[in-house]
Amino acid sequence: MRLKSFSTYGFKSFADKTELTFDKGITAVVGPNGSGKSNISDAIRWVLGEQSAKYLRGSKMEDVIFSGSGKRRALGVAEVTVDFDNSDRTLPLDFEQVSLTRRIFRSGESEYAINKKSCRLKDIIDLMADTGLGKGSMSIIGQNKIDEVLNSRPEDRRSLFEEAAGIAKYRLRKKDAVRKLDDTANNLTRINDIRSEVDAQVEPLAQAAAKTQQFNELSEELRRCRLSVLLRRLDALEETGRELQAKKEAAASAYSEQAAKVGSMQAEAVQVQQELDKLAEAYNKLQDDIKNRETALEKLRGDQKVLDERVSQNEKAGERLVQRNERLEQQVREHEARMQELATEFDAVEKRHAVADGAVKQLQAQRDEQSAKLEEAKRNDEQAQSQFFSGMQELIRLRNELHNLEQEQEQRARRREALKKSIEEAEAADRQAQEQYNSLLEQQSQCAHGMELVRKKGEELRTAYDAGQKELQAVRSSQQQCQRQLTAAETREQSLKRLQQSYEGFSYGIKAVLKAQEPWREQVVGVAAELLQVEDKYVAAIETALGEGAQNLVMRSANAAKEAIGYLKRTGSGRATFLPLDTVQRRGPNREEEALAKLPGILGYAVDLIGFKPEAENAVRFLLGRVLIAENIDAALAAAKTGRYRLRVVTLDGDVVNAGGSMSGGSKKHKEGYLSRNVEIAQAAAQVKQLHAEMLSWQEKLEELEETEGKQKEQLQQLAAQLRQNQLKADRLKLNLEQVQQQKTRDSERLLLLLDDRSNITAAYMANRDKVKELRVAVAEREGQDTEAKELLDNLKKEIAKYGSAVTALDNQLQDAQITLQTSAARTQDISKAMHSLDQDTLRLQEEIAANQKEQERRQQEIADCGVQKQCLQQQSDELLAQLQQILGGKDEFAQERGSLLDKQQDIEKDIAGLRKQVNESEALLKQTELDLARHESNCGHIREQLQQDYQLDEAAARSQNFAELQEMDLAALQKQESRLTLQIADLGPINAAAIEEYNAVKERSEFLCKQYNDLCTAKENLEAVIAEINSGMTKRFKEAFAKINEYFAQCYVKIFGGGTAVLRLTEPDNLLDSGIDIDVQPPGKKLQSLYLMSGGERALTVIALLFALLSYQPSPFCILDEIDAPLDDANIQRFADFLRDYAGNTQFIVITHRKGTMECADIMYGVTMEESGVSKLLSVKINAKENE
Repeated sequence: MRLKSFSTYGFKSFADKTELTFDKGITAVVGPNGSGKSNISDAIRWVLGEQSAKYLRGSKMEDVIFSGSGKRRALGVAEVTVDFDNSDRTLPLDFEQVSLTRRIFRSGESEYAINKKSCRLKDIIDLMADTGLGKGSMSIIGQNKIDEVLNSRPEDRRSLFEEAAGIAKYRLRKKDAVRKLDDTANNLTRINDIRSEVDAQVEPLAQAAAKTQQFNELSEELRRCRLSVLLRRLDALEETGRELQAKKEAAASAYSEQAAKVGSMQAEAVQVQQELDKLAEAYNKLQDDIKNRETALEKLRGDQKVLDERVSQNEKAGERLVQRNERLEQQVREHEARMQELATEFDAVEKRHAVADGAVKQLQAQRDEQSAKLEEAKRNDEQAQSQFFSGMQELIRLRNELHNLEQEQEQRARRREALKKSIEEAEAADRQAQEQYNSLLEQQSQCAHGMELVRKKGEELRTAYDAGQKELQAVRSSQQQCQRQLTAAETREQSLKRLQQSYEGFSYGIKAVLKAQEPWREQVVGVAAELLQVEDKYVAAIETALGEGAQNLVMRSANAAKEAIGYLKRTGSGRATFLPLDTVQRRGPNREEEALAKLPGILGYAVDLIGFKPEAENAVRFLLGRVLIAENIDAALAAAKTGRYRLRVVTLDGDVVNAGGSMSGGSKKHKEGYLSRNVEIAQAAAQVKQLHAEMLSWQEKLEELEETEGKQKEQLQQLAAQLRQNQLKADRLKLNLEQVQQQKTRDSERLLLLLDDRSNITAAYMANRDKVKELRVAVAEREGQDTEAKELLDNLKKEIAKYGSAVTALDNQLQDAQITLQTSAARTQDISKAMHSLDQDTLRLQEEIAANQKEQERRQQEIADCGVQKQCLQQQSDELLAQLQQILGGKDEFAQERGSLLDKQQDIEKDIAGLRKQVNESEALLKQTELDLARHESNCGHIREQLQQDYQLDEAAARSQNFAELQEMDLAALQKQESRLTLQIADLGPINAAAIEEYNAVKERSEFLCKQYNDLCTAKENLEAVIAEINSGMTKRFKEAFAKINEYFAQCYVKIFGGGTAVLRLTEPDNLLDSGIDIDVQPPGKKLQSLYLMSGGERALTVIALLFALLSYQPSPFCILDEIDAPLDDANIQRFADFLRDYAGNTQFIVITHRKGTMECADIMYGVTMEESGVSKLLSVKINAKENE
């Protein structure tokens, strides 16, 4: 796996889209300070999941978005994408190439993607875990990473080694498992509390369900009885209905006969009425005829008035038309005068247009001539400039070549003098190195003998120390076990106290009343259970005796209880039972029953065996005044029998003999009550006290062993320090020997190289001396030619200026002439439009005058026609008056005929009235019969409706049911049985209709919670096993990795410092999973010192050594180093570069640097510049071609 490419847009100073391609090996990023080099490492760190703005050199995450510059506005989004070559499947994805993208908006929203598919930040972190690129790894070492690694706490430094050891993913898995374990423990506590509350509801609901079942059975029997009664009543009604139907049919027959007689008389009356109607119709026609003629006469008179009005209107309209024609003729004369004026102006404008057109053509010809001369002069100038620039380039080339040769000759001369001095120094250094080598060999032999003596003494002391460690570990283990027990006991005690304080297991109504902030709250004495003081042996008996009464609220007054009930109703907080001290009645035994307390096996009455507040005595005696406490069930039965089963007797185990003789008992699940929890709190407190004493004993023993261990450890450390000093001395001697040997070899090689360089430089100096002379002559000739070319260019410039001025003057004159031409043309067009408009208006006015004359002639003709029509209308009016007089004479004949018909009609109506009275009597009888029948049918319908509404049955379905046991009973017996069943149901009292469903639901929930509790216990055990397995695997991997990295760190430190010692040390060797890591280093020639006192260069080299130690154990796919070589001198830069080359085969390095030595080892170099203020740009150069030479 390696980093293939990187692209960014809008990230910090990279405002434009920027892409970088990375190859294997070393890539260097260089550029001036502030150009944006480090923003590349920040971008890669950010896309890999960094969430801290501090590590990105910002105050908040939105600071990574380009904030704008002097020329650019701020962007609203930043985006970074990195592409990995995953051909080796290092990443657990089935892709050859994997890309990660991160995007942030100015609003603070972020987006993540893997291969362009949206994902979560967690997915990216999980993907990178254990690849060497995860959080806490040294894959990206920024400018502040050196101080962070060295100054951080040992515990924080551990993440570097976990990432290298490949256990970061296990750490995440363990964290997730621990979180799940905590959730499981919380769920267990919650479910246990819920189980206690649900189990407390099962028994009362079971009793209520049995009562509801009995109610349902009695209700079903009552239903069958009532159904049978309804069917019997329905049968009786059907018999009555048949009798009423026969009576109705007889009444209907009599009614029909009488109605027929009335019908015949009515037919005769109708015939007379028809004759009267015909007579009236003829009379009406006569009246209509008279009316029509009168209407026609009026119409003729109206038409005459209309004709008179029309004649008057036409005469007035004729006068208006004459006046209109006079005004129109005046407008025509005015238009003709304006037309004459426009024709004269048009001729003058035409003449000016012709003159301007000729001037434009003449000026255009002159301009074309001058423009041609100007273009020719410009071509000559371009040709001369081209020749001049060619000569100038040649002159510059000759001058540069001459300057370079002269500088090379000067450098060769200086180099020759320097080589002479270096050769003398190299010969002296070679002699000195031989003497130093012989001295170091003798010191090495003495150091080896001293180390052997110290090592033997250390082995003897280590044996004794290991034995003490085993004993100390055993004591610590015992102390930790005791501490866990103590913590568990304290936790249980606190949990029980919290449950007691929060009234856990009490109903919601009780809790609501106790938490209420109302005036009546001061009247609450308390819950019955908390007002009692009970010895441990009586707790089970008292809790059983109290039952649900333990949750009763004792109130000082009934009014307060009434207000509390109202509060529960208003807030919908459930129900509660109250015991007002001013209304509740004491219960107690009579004199005969007091003797029962002295029977064998009877401990006494419950109220005498407990303590309670005097204020609550009435309530306590109400609840427990008639309850006996017995040692066992036999004694309880004997006492109940003696007392004729009038008292409740409760055993110490919780078995009960109820008043009336019923019994309840047996085994039952543990159910936490208020009194039971008090006992458990006392037991837990005693256990805590005992464990505190045991912890003190273990602590004293542990301190004694730790004191012994400290002394042995101090002796071991002294020996180890002495051994390290000897080993350090031996390593230094060995390294010095190697360095002296290497120095001798380098000095010899350097001397040979210096001699060769001196010979080569001398030969090159003599060869280039003649070439310098030739170049000086060529430069002088070219300078003369350059002067002549400049004079020619100046002359051509003057000629171009002259022609340009002439063309400009002609352009101005041509523009003036064109403006005059355009103005005259526009004026000609305006005059033409005005003349055309006048022609159109004149023609329109003449047409309107002709039309008015025609209209005047038409109106004169209409006046003549109206006179003729008036004469005709007068003749028609005279004829209508004569006809009207004739018609009015026939009206008297109609009046005589109508009188005889009216007399006949009165006789018929008298006969009909007598018959109609008889019909009404028959109809009344029929209606009464129908009413009785309808009432009967209504009663039947009411019974059927009652069947449907009350029992959801129709008549057929009701009759199909089996009533065999009720068939022998008459209606009275059935009604008596109905009353008996109603009384039995009333005796049951209030019924909870949903009790059976509630009982089944609560029972089902109780079983479900029990199953959930068992499942959670299993899950908890599984999680604990998983955590133990993860801890085991992490311990093994970390131990192996730490040993190897420690070894590599010591080797890298010696190589990079040229000596010294370096050791990684666990702060808690016995706790590998959480131990911090200290770094002990001793640079060559110095004492062991704190990391804080080291110089910047030493600190940088220490971190570099640690980096390469980690890479030796687990090579990272790539590593970004941001100016970590800044504090190094030239010698250490060379060592650093050598390390980079050695490790570049397995790790891809991206180095941000200013140092020349680091740049020289790079295969690809990117340059970062800031051509535009605030915006970074990239340049790239491949320089690995030098390796192929």
